[in-house]
Amino acid sequence: MWAILKRQIIGIHHWVSPKHLSRYAAEMTWRFNHRDMGVTNRMNAIFSGLEGRLRYKVLIA
Repeated sequence: MWAILKRQIIGIHHWVSPKHLSRYAAEMTWRFNHRDMGVTNRMNAIFSGLEGRLRYKVLIA
C-alpha cells in the first residue's frame, strides 16, 4: 500500500504538503478498495459520496 501511495504522489501529484497528506492517503485507499468496480459504478460511487462544495478558504485554513 505504501508503494502505491508513493507512486501516486510521484506520478500524479508530484508534491504533497504534510497538511493534506491524510486526504491523499484517503483518496488512494478509496481507489484501492474500489479497484474491481467498473468505470460507471466507480463514478456513481464518487458522485453519491459528494457532500457539497469545498471552498478554497476552508481548504487553506
